[in-house]
Amino acid sequence: MNTSLLTIENGFDLLDGTKIPRVGFGTYQLEAGATTEAAVAAALEAGYRHVDAARLYANERYTGKALAECGIPRNQLFVTSKVWNDRQMQGPDAIRASVEQSLAALRLDHLDLLLIHWPVAGRYRHTWEVFQRLQEEGLTTSIGVSNFTAGHLQDLLSDGSPTPVVDQMEHHPYMQDTEALNLCRELGIRYEAWSPFFRGKCLDDPVLQGIAEAHNATTAQVIVAWLNHTGVVALPRSSKPQRVRENLRGLELQLTAKDLEAIEGLNRGQYLHEDSTPYNFARLDGITSPVD
Repeated sequence: MNTSLLTIENGFDLLDGTKIPRVGFGTYQLEAGATTEAAVAAALEAGYRHVDAARLYANERYTGKALAECGIPRNQLFVTSKVWNDRQMQGPDAIRASVEQSLAALRLDHLDLLLIHWPVAGRYRHTWEVFQRLQEEGLTTSIGVSNFTAGHLQDLLSDGSPTPVVDQMEHHPYMQDTEALNLCRELGIRYEAWSPFFRGKCLDDPVLQGIAEAHNATTAQVIVAWLNHTGVVALPRSSKPQRVRENLRGLELQLTAKDLEAIEGLNRGQYLHEDSTPYNFARLDGITSPVD
């Protein structure tokens, strides 16, 4: 495939004047150790230049090893990390420490994008203030949020705070939060899709299979193409090199208006986890951050 489509230069524009590659490689649930290192290395070899990491994933050390040994110049890589809930609860020193620990594990001197991992009630405004300071100090180029609904975004911006450049959300054919997506488009916030394949649960959907057959493609490629057509950054994940390469070809797939309408019609408002509806992220259970 044409790997130039994966570069930062040919990526989507962000509010702060930077760009983000159209597709990123997700590292969530990759087993820490050789599995993560090999998967990230295979993704980079396949053409990915955007890697989505987080301290919560407990594998940044191995992601960092792959990044350090890939031979790709730093200015051609786009690396994201996130601050988990426990650090938000502990205050600015803990937030800074989380970012510094991620940088050390990833073997980087700065991130391209730093995200608030979840909007912890009563804390995310404070965390956002700390992020702005870290950005000013050069620890990250851009700052954004993750799992922020329209209500969270409106609250965050109600005091005139700088607008996040990204909102990373669960987004797949069965879960299209049109309220959040439309608000992000209105505000110029770039939408990112985590779990774009619904952890494989929508790959056997007959509508998607029909579109795939019409284009001689896989259903995964159809989903990547749909996200690209709608200006959403896709964050697929796989530990299988062949699937990693196959997914990327979705960027070259040209869907029709009818195809896009059909995929839009699959929206069920169905989240991966029932207890995440309606995105009640004020819960503080399970906030302990793993040590990697």
